[in-house]
Amino acid sequence: MSRGDKRWIITGSLVALTGLGIFALQHRSHSRRVAADEEAAAARSRGLASGPLGPSGSSNAAEARSPAELKRDVDGDMSRWRTAVVVKDAETVVALDLTFRQLPDLYTDALAKSAETEANERVRAFSTRVLGKLKRPDQEPLYERLLTDKSVYVRQNAAWALGELGAAGGGRVAAEHAVPELRHVRARDPANEVRLAAKDALNKLE
Repeated sequence: MSRGDKRWIITGSLVALTGLGIFALQHRSHSRRVAADEEAAAARSRGLASGPLGPSGSSNAAEARSPAELKRDVDGDMSRWRTAVVVKDAETVVALDLTFRQLPDLYTDALAKSAETEANERVRAFSTRVLGKLKRPDQEPLYERLLTDKSVYVRQNAAWALGELGAAGGGRVAAEHAVPELRHVRARDPANEVRLAAKDALNKLE
């Protein structure tokens, strides 16, 4: 991996804590307009509501679609996600990030697969980060496994995601199962940024 790629991933991981990511800072006003336009267009093309979604994270139109149609849409979006992260397409990454967070039940499994099995470490890292924003306790076992990923950035995001479960309150009990592993990471991981992320996560869980 080139030095430029490493800087890009590090910056993306840090800025993503704000919920917008590096891309929103680089293209602040332009990205927001484009992201909103793309999201609205995607919603219209799928028959989803253009306004805020309900508490369940889905709309009646989405629920009315067949499993085959939903799978096709998810597969298409995940393909776009992978390409956008790899080529650093800021607007598409931000737009899809918003879509994933509005429809977590629809995208969680695909994001989890991407975080764990995608060959590109940048895509694994960004998928882990998006999952962390969803604060789903059922993803705790995945984050714990990702603490041993060969990529520094995936491990860093996995530790952060476990801390987010603690911060979310409801996921604290699930995340507490990872406390021994986080302590091990804090003490033994060779990357300082991963050790710091584990330390921050433990502060939220202990």
